[in-house]
Amino acid sequence: VGKVNESIDAALDFRRQLGLPTPQKKPASKFTIAREYMRVMRLLKKKTAEDIANLPELDDERQEMGQRMNELLGICIFHVEPTMLPLIVFQMVTTSLKYGLNSSSCPAFAALGMLLCGPFGKPHEGCEMAKAAELILERPGMRSSTSNTIFVT
Repeated sequence: VGKVNESIDAALDFRRQLGLPTPQKKPASKFTIAREYMRVMRLLKKKTAEDIANLPELDDERQEMGQRMNELLGICIFHVEPTMLPLIVFQMVTTSLKYGLNSSSCPAFAALGMLLCGPFGKPHEGCEMAKAAELILERPGMRSSTSNTIFVT
Protein backbone atom coordinates (compact mmCIF):
# COMPACT_ATOMS: atom_id res chain seq x y z
CA VAL A 1 0.00 0.00 0.00
CA GLY A 2 2.99 2.33 0.60
CA LYS A 3 3.99 2.57 -3.08
CA VAL A 4 0.35 2.83 -4.14
CA ASN A 5 -0.09 5.80 -1.77
CA GLU A 6 3.03 7.43 -3.22
CA SER A 7 1.71 6.87 -6.75
CA ILE A 8 -1.65 8.40 -5.89
CA ASP A 9 0.02 11.40 -4.27
CA ALA A 10 2.21 11.87 -7.37
CA ALA A 11 -0.79 11.66 -9.70
CA LEU A 12 -2.81 14.18 -7.68
CA ASP A 13 0.18 16.50 -7.47
CA PHE A 14 0.72 16.25 -11.22
CA ARG A 15 -2.89 17.26 -11.87
CA ARG A 16 -2.50 20.22 -9.51
CA GLN A 17 0.67 21.28 -11.37
CA LEU A 18 -1.33 21.21 -14.60
CA GLY A 19 -3.79 23.60 -12.96
CA LEU A 20 -6.65 21.11 -13.22
CA PRO A 21 -9.35 20.45 -10.61
CA THR A 22 -8.06 17.77 -8.27
CA PRO A 23 -9.88 16.10 -5.40
CA GLN A 24 -8.28 15.83 -1.97
CA LYS A 25 -7.02 12.40 -1.01
CA LYS A 26 -9.56 11.77 1.69
CA PRO A 27 -12.86 9.92 2.01
CA ALA A 28 -15.55 11.54 -0.11
CA SER A 29 -18.81 12.22 1.69
CA LYS A 30 -22.10 10.87 0.35
CA PHE A 31 -23.18 14.49 -0.12
CA THR A 32 -20.13 15.26 -2.30
CA ILE A 33 -20.64 12.14 -4.39
CA ALA A 34 -24.36 12.93 -4.83
CA ARG A 35 -23.62 16.56 -5.76
CA GLU A 36 -21.06 15.53 -8.40
CA TYR A 37 -23.38 12.81 -9.69
CA MET A 38 -26.16 15.38 -10.21
CA ARG A 39 -23.73 17.74 -11.93
CA VAL A 40 -22.62 15.04 -14.39
CA MET A 41 -26.20 13.95 -15.04
CA ARG A 42 -27.10 17.58 -15.88
CA LEU A 43 -24.18 17.71 -18.32
CA LEU A 44 -25.30 14.45 -19.94
CA LYS A 45 -28.92 15.65 -20.20
CA LYS A 46 -30.61 13.32 -22.68
CA LYS A 47 -27.48 12.42 -24.64
CA THR A 48 -27.58 8.99 -26.23
CA ALA A 49 -24.58 6.70 -26.58
CA GLU A 50 -24.34 7.83 -30.20
CA ASP A 51 -24.40 11.53 -29.19
CA ILE A 52 -21.53 10.90 -26.77
CA ALA A 53 -19.52 8.84 -29.25
CA ASN A 54 -19.86 11.64 -31.82
CA LEU A 55 -18.36 14.32 -29.59
CA PRO A 56 -15.28 15.99 -31.08
CA GLU A 57 -11.79 14.73 -30.32
CA LEU A 58 -9.95 16.28 -27.38
CA ASP A 59 -7.28 18.66 -28.67
CA ASP A 60 -6.11 20.31 -25.43
CA GLU A 61 -2.81 18.71 -24.39
CA ARG A 62 -3.14 19.77 -20.75
CA GLN A 63 -6.63 18.25 -20.49
CA GLU A 64 -5.40 15.12 -22.25
CA MET A 65 -2.56 14.67 -19.74
CA GLY A 66 -5.04 15.21 -16.90
CA GLN A 67 -7.39 12.62 -18.37
CA ARG A 68 -4.61 10.06 -18.71
CA MET A 69 -3.50 10.71 -15.13
CA ASN A 70 -7.08 10.24 -13.89
CA GLU A 71 -7.35 7.01 -15.86
CA LEU A 72 -4.26 5.65 -14.12
CA LEU A 73 -5.40 7.06 -10.80
CA GLY A 74 -8.78 5.36 -11.07
CA ILE A 75 -7.08 1.98 -11.38
CA CYS A 76 -5.41 2.21 -7.97
CA ILE A 77 -7.53 4.70 -5.98
CA PHE A 78 -10.19 2.10 -5.25
CA HIS A 79 -7.72 0.10 -3.13
CA VAL A 80 -6.71 3.07 -0.97
CA GLU A 81 -9.75 5.36 -0.88
CA PRO A 82 -12.72 3.74 -2.66
CA THR A 83 -15.09 6.67 -2.08
CA MET A 84 -12.86 8.79 -4.33
CA LEU A 85 -13.43 6.56 -7.38
CA PRO A 86 -16.80 8.10 -8.31
CA LEU A 87 -15.25 11.59 -8.11
CA ILE A 88 -12.43 10.57 -10.48
CA VAL A 89 -14.94 8.99 -12.88
CA PHE A 90 -17.21 12.05 -12.79
CA GLN A 91 -14.21 14.30 -13.44
CA MET A 92 -13.17 12.24 -16.47
CA VAL A 93 -16.69 12.21 -17.90
CA THR A 94 -17.03 15.95 -17.35
CA THR A 95 -13.75 16.61 -19.17
CA SER A 96 -14.85 14.42 -22.08
CA LEU A 97 -18.19 16.22 -22.36
CA LYS A 98 -16.66 19.70 -22.14
CA TYR A 99 -13.41 19.29 -24.08
CA GLY A 100 -13.85 16.22 -26.28
CA LEU A 101 -12.98 12.55 -26.40
CA ASN A 102 -9.66 10.76 -26.13
CA SER A 103 -8.71 7.16 -25.35
CA SER A 104 -9.27 7.81 -21.62
CA SER A 105 -12.91 8.61 -22.35
CA CYS A 106 -13.64 4.93 -23.05
CA PRO A 107 -12.95 3.64 -19.53
CA ALA A 108 -14.50 6.83 -18.09
CA PHE A 109 -17.90 6.15 -19.66
CA ALA A 110 -17.58 2.42 -18.92
CA ALA A 111 -16.90 3.21 -15.25
CA LEU A 112 -19.82 5.64 -15.18
CA GLY A 113 -21.97 2.83 -16.55
CA MET A 114 -20.74 0.54 -13.77
CA LEU A 115 -21.60 3.17 -11.13
CA LEU A 116 -25.03 3.78 -12.64
CA CYS A 117 -25.83 0.05 -12.75
CA GLY A 118 -24.54 -0.51 -9.22
CA PRO A 119 -24.74 2.05 -6.43
CA PHE A 120 -26.97 4.53 -8.29
CA GLY A 121 -29.53 1.90 -9.31
CA LYS A 122 -29.97 3.14 -12.89
CA PRO A 123 -29.26 0.07 -15.06
CA HIS A 124 -30.81 1.47 -18.26
CA GLU A 125 -28.64 4.60 -18.10
CA GLY A 126 -25.64 2.47 -17.12
CA CYS A 127 -26.03 0.27 -20.17
CA GLU A 128 -26.25 3.38 -22.35
CA MET A 129 -22.90 4.60 -20.95
CA ALA A 130 -21.33 1.17 -21.57
CA LYS A 131 -22.62 1.36 -25.14
CA ALA A 132 -21.08 4.83 -25.47
CA ALA A 133 -17.73 3.42 -24.30
CA GLU A 134 -17.92 0.67 -26.91
CA LEU A 135 -18.79 3.15 -29.67
CA ILE A 136 -15.91 5.43 -28.65
CA LEU A 137 -13.56 2.43 -28.89
CA GLU A 138 -14.55 2.05 -32.54
CA ARG A 139 -13.20 5.50 -33.37
CA PRO A 140 -9.68 5.78 -34.78
CA GLY A 141 -7.00 6.31 -32.13
CA MET A 142 -9.12 5.14 -29.21
CA ARG A 143 -7.99 1.51 -29.04
CA SER A 144 -5.22 2.05 -26.45
CA SER A 145 -7.76 1.69 -23.62
CA THR A 146 -9.46 -1.43 -25.00
CA SER A 147 -8.44 -3.83 -22.23
CA ASN A 148 -9.24 -1.34 -19.46
CA THR A 149 -12.65 -0.58 -21.00
CA ILE A 150 -13.54 -4.23 -21.51
CA PHE A 151 -12.48 -5.01 -17.93
CA VAL A 152 -14.80 -2.31 -16.56
CA THR A 153 -17.77 -3.21 -18.79
